[in-house]
Amino acid sequence: MVPAQLVASVVVIALLVHDAEWAEVRQAVSQAHLGWLALAALVKMVGLTLHEVRLWTSLVAAGERRPLGHVVAIGYVSGLLNTVLPVRGGDLLAIGLLKKELKVPVPAAVAAVGMTSFLEAALFGLFLLGVALLGASRWEELLGTAMARQATGTLTLITVGAVFGGVALVLLARRLRTPADEDPRPGPLTFVRETITRTGDGLSAAGPLALNVGLATVQVGVVVFSFWAILPALQLDVPFSVLAICGVIGVGSFASVLLPPTFGAGTAATSIFVLGFFGVSEPDALAFTALTWVSNTAPPLICGLVPLIRRIGRLGLR
Repeated sequence: MVPAQLVASVVVIALLVHDAEWAEVRQAVSQAHLGWLALAALVKMVGLTLHEVRLWTSLVAAGERRPLGHVVAIGYVSGLLNTVLPVRGGDLLAIGLLKKELKVPVPAAVAAVGMTSFLEAALFGLFLLGVALLGASRWEELLGTAMARQATGTLTLITVGAVFGGVALVLLARRLRTPADEDPRPGPLTFVRETITRTGDGLSAAGPLALNVGLATVQVGVVVFSFWAILPALQLDVPFSVLAICGVIGVGSFASVLLPPTFGAGTAATSIFVLGFFGVSEPDALAFTALTWVSNTAPPLICGLVPLIRRIGRLGLR
């Protein structure tokens, strides 16, 4: 799978850059302010750590309190592998490590990882919706009135749907809860029931949920800032830049499903496509891609490499 994605990424990058003005790209990168780049990487590292603390909070909400440092280390390994594997494959390893190292039941681990990602996506959706509403005139200027209204309506529908989906999951979890005097039979249906029940417990635990939402709000803010900081690093004056950055992050999340961030193809295609709407030239978009690749790849590598190496022998990884 990974070799195929690597080949696909090379093809995509070749198609994107075969007519690029490389002299302009090199000039833009060489003149970048390294202070802004370092700040972007540092802020990204803060966001990564917040995500792993939220994983611990989700475990607590699901009824499985474990040592914070150990959970964060597992999260760092997952974050590193998410930059290489598609469809957030590192999350699957996190579930396995929580089970193997901390004896977390698999349904609880699945629930915790799912809640962590769900709340992050929901808060980013709210942030993006707020930015779109505040910049409605710019949104219409870029996309046209009809398409802008359709996009805003879609964002609203998805956000409201996520809220109602969470409420429905809590109610379903209560209905599926196994009575205390009943011994559930092992099997796929029991696993699904237990996972839904654990997730519902997590979403209805007021204290841990409030902490998770608060940390997710901060995490979304720092991640957006880590991307935005690349604009002043390249001295790019982009109109309504927060909307542009949200577009890069949002579209890039979908692109990473097939083309992992480490390979760079999804990031390059996303940056050229989205920033082009805001008047950014292709050389500047490619320079933006290069610096965001550095600022987004270095933190998971720094945080996750040592924890991963410590686990390679025990997991039999090659």
